[in-house]
This record gives sequence, structure tokens and C-alpha cells, in this order.
Amino acid sequence: MNGDKAEAETESVAEFIESTRRQFLQATGGLSAATFAGTAAAGGGKGDSGGGESNFSDRVETLLAELSLEEKVGQMTQIEITALDPETEYEGSDAVETIGDLFTEYGVGSLLSGGATAPDYGPEEAQEGLNDLQEFAIENTDSGIPFAYGLDAVHGNVTVDGATAFPHNPGLGATRDPELIEEVGRATGESLAAVGAHWNFSPVADLQRDPRWGRFYEGFSEDPYLASVMVDAMVSGMEYEEDGEMAVGSTTKHFVGYSRPENGNDRSPAHIPGRRLGQKHFPPFEAGIAAGTETIMVNSGSVNGIPVHASEYLLTEVLRDHWGFEGVLLSDWMDFQRMVEMHEYVPTFREAVREGINAGVDMYMVPYEVGEFVSTLVDLVENGEVPEARIDEAVARILRYKERLGLFDDPYADADIDAVIGSDREVARQATSESLTLLKNDEGALPLDDDLDSIVVAGPSADSVRNQMGGWTLAWQGLPEDVEAEPAAITVLEGIEETVSSDTEVRHTPTGFTWNPYAEDEFSFEKADEVTSAAEDADAVVLVLGEGPYSEGFGNTNTLELPEAQRDLIEAATGTETPVVGVVIAGRPRGTEPAFEPLDAAIMAYQPGTAAGPAVADALFGATNPSGRLPFTWPQSVGQIINVYNHLPPARFDGISPQEPLFEFGHGLSYTDFEYSELGLAPGSDPGDDHPYGTIEIAVTVHNAGEVAGTDVVQAYNTQAYGSVIYPDEQLVGFERVSLDPGESERVEIEAPLSTLMVVPGDVAADPEGLVLEDGKYVVSVGDLTETFVLGSSGYTDWEPPEDEKDEDDEEDEDDE
Repeated sequence: MNGDKAEAETESVAEFIESTRRQFLQATGGLSAATFAGTAAAGGGKGDSGGGESNFSDRVETLLAELSLEEKVGQMTQIEITALDPETEYEGSDAVETIGDLFTEYGVGSLLSGGATAPDYGPEEAQEGLNDLQEFAIENTDSGIPFAYGLDAVHGNVTVDGATAFPHNPGLGATRDPELIEEVGRATGESLAAVGAHWNFSPVADLQRDPRWGRFYEGFSEDPYLASVMVDAMVSGMEYEEDGEMAVGSTTKHFVGYSRPENGNDRSPAHIPGRRLGQKHFPPFEAGIAAGTETIMVNSGSVNGIPVHASEYLLTEVLRDHWGFEGVLLSDWMDFQRMVEMHEYVPTFREAVREGINAGVDMYMVPYEVGEFVSTLVDLVENGEVPEARIDEAVARILRYKERLGLFDDPYADADIDAVIGSDREVARQATSESLTLLKNDEGALPLDDDLDSIVVAGPSADSVRNQMGGWTLAWQGLPEDVEAEPAAITVLEGIEETVSSDTEVRHTPTGFTWNPYAEDEFSFEKADEVTSAAEDADAVVLVLGEGPYSEGFGNTNTLELPEAQRDLIEAATGTETPVVGVVIAGRPRGTEPAFEPLDAAIMAYQPGTAAGPAVADALFGATNPSGRLPFTWPQSVGQIINVYNHLPPARFDGISPQEPLFEFGHGLSYTDFEYSELGLAPGSDPGDDHPYGTIEIAVTVHNAGEVAGTDVVQAYNTQAYGSVIYPDEQLVGFERVSLDPGESERVEIEAPLSTLMVVPGDVAADPEGLVLEDGKYVVSVGDLTETFVLGSSGYTDWEPPEDEKDEDDEEDEDDE
């Protein structure tokens, strides 16, 4: 946005409020025309788009009118702190001497502790310190406005000692259990609120499209519908309300296209066609908005040659004008500076601030140089390069957010820490148990008997709390090795030892190597003879493989192979007649066919967190029956990337696709067999707030034909459609979990949103906002069963084959007889 355009925008706060209201009301009709899998998948929202009512309260307007320009800019400023005492020296900026000066000199509106590293690992100490600092801020600023404090609690509040770590998001996506994910969100919010935090920079709505990317493990799925359902559930759970006030605000991030860097490296440029943006990347963010997310964080990277922080199209036209988002738009870590130093988009920080604020950013995660940002933005306003109405707009949203958090009425935390921290262990165990995905099970190698004479447990993650936690656990790159604090945890080794009978010998064979994301093959495996000998004498071997913690660019990889030392371990253990089971602890599809082929069975455990031990042991010994389904495609190698199941149909040679993966999206075995029959389709709900395009009802009978109880995830796909553009070979339209005893059957009904079938029409240069639901014939598949329906001017109708096709079908039936 240039200076001339900025000067022309002079509407007052009142005019802004009214124009926002008009835009939202006008959009609600058009919103349906632009609302797709995200909103429909989520089953509606809170009725207002991210931040309460569609206007501001009298208190917000009064506060805004009383603030000076400098105070307003202070509210738009978010600063990193590493201590809670206002008298502690502040080392982040020469503009202030102490942490207290951040408030007395600049009136900063928000604080954060980046990288999941809280200023104090003790939960009681964190609560007390944040309360004291809040009191200082209120009493030592002219406005008396409380600060909002944010953290990266991306898999539970693993920022303080003893907290519960839930599985990272791919594991939650594998559960296909939105009700459970809402419980996870609620538990995370309660824990954060207890220690005095107000803001969680979660959930991640980025799709898992490229496993080379160092943040792949932060997304729920490669599928926009599944990701949308999970985002909706997490936001809804986290932003629970008590006495009419929200305890913790969520941040749906990173809008948009962050997960699709062209070369797989974090924060590298992305080039995403408009059709793919609209059909794939937009839906999970719109789901977050529909669920009521209070804030959205912006993608650090660039999309199609424009840093997203400078994209007025994405941040204002799409988010505000088209979707009606009214919450706070937050930058990511120092991303105005990245426009200068990384993107080389503008030559100076001043120009970057102007571009970002005018594009629509409401609050800047500075995170240190408070004086530079505040003075720069004040000067831009005074020189007419950023209109003060843009500042008023941003600050009004920030104040409304604080009001929704209840900070003006009760800014202090008073929860009983002992009653909250750790109270969610059973939720974590259920989440981990439901996430476990049985990848292979040759000749029924699993489950193991729990009264074996002996069992060998080996591998770098068998007894590693750090590995089972993954990144963003008390620190950015995972559990620090130099601190005494750690989340509650039971390792896989401990879980096995606690599960087997007292007569079973559990022999742990240390492998002599650990995980190093910076040099994966740095360690050699020198205990082959010891492992082979132990395996020969055992009744079973469990190898706990995979990768350890990492985050962002440090997690980028150019291979999906297991490190060489782990491949050597597999070779040593499988060189005997003893059955060998692999448990993979990893944040992405890690391991290729040469590693899996010699294993008798394999379980994907993702990054399971606190309850890794009991959940994995329960699955190994049959106390639970694995029900997880892969939320992503598992490629054969990086040579197949991008390899996602719902991409456009690949080229085939003699009917064979070179993109056949090692394990397909949705793959997951069971200890029992499920059979499907009597697939039926019927019109579902009419268009409404929950589903703007209505739904279809998919019903199928599920029968447990095995000898043990189990839970099936019934997955329905659209597997054929023709229209104005190419449709994927298949795309998920609905799913439902069902638990059955041996011999039991149940009729399962799936309400599938028609919006999952929407496409962006037009030629090559398609408008990503122009989604439509095209008339035509659609095929729905559940397992090997298929049914067809037609959408037209009269809505849903059953499909009747032409007479000549009916005759052919009759002839085939006679031949079968």
C-alpha cells in the first residue's frame, strides 16, 4: 500500500466500525458462496468471526479515545521476555534498561515467551511472577491497560515443569476424533490460564504437504477437510468460557501457504496457484475463523513473490472483506525485519513497517527492539504514510481481545495449580492410544503375549523422554538437556516393563547413539553383535526408532530414510528367527521400504508425548487395538515429493503410477477385520449456518468379522467427478469412528458437507476466492463399495444409470449367477 493510498484512508473509528459491520452483513450471503470445506467441516462456529460482537463496546471506544498515538502504538507491540521481575535488566534493546521500562517507557500491549520457554519453569512461580508483573504494568502506565501474555503451547502447556504433553498434531489428526481433540484443547487452555497466560499461539492450520519441511509435525493433516475439523475442535476447546469470559485466546496460524515452500526448506518462497490456494490451503483457516479463533498469525514466508506480511490481498481482502474476520492479526517473530533481511522486498525497516501495517497486521512480534518499532510507526503516522484510522482499527481489535479475555475486570490468575497441572493425564493417554497407527502386521506378529519369557527393547527412542516429546517442549528445539524441569513422561521402555508379567525378562540393549538433527549420520552403530545375540535368545524384539526433536529450519531434511545407525540396528535385530516389531517415533513419515521390509510388524507412534509408554505398551500387548489412520501420505522417498493423495491424477505407465506411496493416506490396520455392506446415500441437511451448502447422508453397515473388539474409522471419499476443472482421484468427504465387539454390526451414518466438493473454476489464472459447487455426477466410496448421486438445479438426486448401462448390469448379474 503506497503513501498516497494511505493518506486517502481517513475514516474515523466510528466509520470503521460501521463499515466493518456492513461488510460482514453483506458477506454473510456471499460468505456462503465463499465458504468451503473449512466452515462446513467444522460444523459451524460461535456465530461471530473471531473476536466477539461485530462492533466495539463502550469501554473499548472510551479507552481508545483516551490513548495518545504513542500509547496506541505501544498496544500494537509484542515483546519477548525471559524474566518476570520488573527490575530485571532487559537485554533485548538499548531503548530500555529494565523489564519494567517496557511499560513505563513504551506501554507495551503484549508480552511473549518464544520457543515454549517460559520465564520460570515452576508453575506456581510462573503464576506469581506474571501476576506481580501484571500489577506493575497496570499501576505504572497512564492507561492502566493490562498486557496479554502469549506462549507456544502447541501440544499441551509443556512450558512448565510437570505439565502434560499431548501428541503433536499429526498424532491428533490420526485419531479422527474431533471430540477428543476438543478435550485436548480445553485441557491446554485450562493449564495455560492457571499459570497466568492469556494467549496460545496454536493451532497450526498449515497442511502437511512436504515432509522435508522442518515444521511438518505441527500440522494435523495433508487433507483440508480433516485439518479443518481438527482446527475447529482445537479452537473450540481452547477458547472455553467461564462466567461469560474466555480464559485463553487461540491463534490459528500461519496464514497462508507457509507449509508449501518450493524447496521444502522453512520460510523459503512458495509458489501456489490460486486454484490450489482456494481448494486446499484456505479451508483450515476459514474453519478456525468459523470456530471463533481470536487471532491469526501471518506466514513468515512469501507466496507468489509477495511476503505475506505485505499482502493487502491476503490480509485484508481475503481475511477481512471476504471472510469477515474481526479478530487480531499478529505478525510472526520479527517478520517486518525479515522483509528487509530475508525477502529483500524493501531496503529499510521503515518501509517494511509501513507495508506490513497498511496491509493489515495489527500487532507486531518485535520481539526485542521496542524503541525502533514504536518510533518508526509513530513517525509513519505523523508523516501520513500510515493513517491513524489504521492504527485505531488495530488497537480497537486488541482492546476488544483483552476485554474478551476478561483482563479489564480480573487480570490476575488465581487457579489452584496442583488441581490443574497434571489433571489431564488420562486425556493424553487416550489421545496417544487412539493415534497409534498399525502400519504392518505380517502373520499376526502383534499383539505380543504379555507373559513371554524374555523381550529385548532397543533403539534410540526406547528410553528417551526428549525424543518422545518432540520440539516446542520447554524450549524451541525440544527438551533442553541442561535444565532440571521436564514434562510428565513414561518412556516406551518403562511402559513395557510395567505391562508384562513379573516372570518376563525385559532386556534393554542400549544402542550407543542418540539423535542429532544437524548431523543425522554422525553416530555409528557398534553393538551389532550384542543386539543379534540378545535377539537370538529372546521371544520378541521391540525396536523404538525414528527421530528426535527439532523445529523450523533445523528440522529441514533431504531424506526420509532412517539414519544409517538405525538401519544397521534393524539389520542386526532381524538377522534371527525372533519376531521384530518396530515402533516409529517421528514427526513425519520417517523410514523407507528397506527399513520396514524385514520388520514383522510396525507401529507409527508420531511424537506421543507424556503417555508414550503405557499407550504403546497397551497396543503391543493387545490391551488396546490400534485405530489410528495416517493423516498424511507416506512416500517411498523424497523423489516422490510432492506426493499427497488428493493431488491431481498422476501420469500412469501401463496402468501403474510412479507415485504409489509406501503407505497411503488413511492407512491403518487393526487386530480384527471389519467388513462393509449396504452403502446408501440420501439428502442430508439443508444449507444453513453449520453447512452453507448442505450435506449428504452416507450410511454403511460395519461388521466386526474378527475375534477381538476394535474401533474402525469409516472413511468416505469422493472418487470420481467431472466438471470444468480436473478433480482429484479421491478426496475425503467424511469419517466416523465406531467401536464393535466380535461379531457385532452397526449402521454408521456420516454427515458429509457438500462444500468438500467445491472447486475454483476458470482457466489457468483462477481466482482462489471463487469457489463453486458444480452440478454433475459424483461417486462416493467407502472401502470397496460405491454409490453415485447427482447435483443439479433441484439439489441432490439419486443417480439412475442409462438404460443401456442397466442392461449391461443385468447381463453381468446373470453371468455371475
